[in-house]
Amino acid sequence: MVAEIVQAVRVWADSAGGLGVFVVAVLDSSVMALPNATDALVMYLTIQHPAWWWYYAAMGAAGVVVGSWPLYLVARRGGQAFLGKRLSGPRASGAVAWYKRSAFAAIAGPAFVPPPMPLKIFVLLAGATAYAPWRLVTALVVGRGSRHAIEAGLAAAYRDEAVRAFEQYGPALALGVLGAVTALAVGFYVWHARRTTA
Repeated sequence: MVAEIVQAVRVWADSAGGLGVFVVAVLDSSVMALPNATDALVMYLTIQHPAWWWYYAAMGAAGVVVGSWPLYLVARRGGQAFLGKRLSGPRASGAVAWYKRSAFAAIAGPAFVPPPMPLKIFVLLAGATAYAPWRLVTALVVGRGSRHAIEAGLAAAYRDEAVRAFEQYGPALALGVLGAVTALAVGFYVWHARRTTA
């Protein structure tokens, strides 16, 4: 049964190609949660057609932008009301203030780091804080585009070995990158706070 499902997915992926990557990325970043589905699709298709690695990476990044757009618009229309319902108190106010200062990194970082790092909450915050749309798009493209480009490059170079390594070490790598990004963000915040008060 499982083998049949896998085979059916492969047949669909072969026929859908880059458009399939786009559709899955849109769904994953909007109404559904499909952890690592776009990543796996990018790598699988790149193995089949190595010369098109850049196309699959680009379609994945474009899908994230399109899928995130409705979330951004909903939060932007709600504005302060959205923030007031979900974030209250001095700590929350401090978090929002930090986000406003570091919004680009706060979006590009989660867009780059694979699950379990969430992305939707940062897109919603971008809308609620009226973050410039072109900055949001740039951050998403830089973060997710870099991630898919690396995956596609590895798949083109190492083929099935890259997929096996992704399946085996993907979660641990995601946690490691998440820890590193968090440490850098905290370090930058402390440095910036000390510089401001000095």
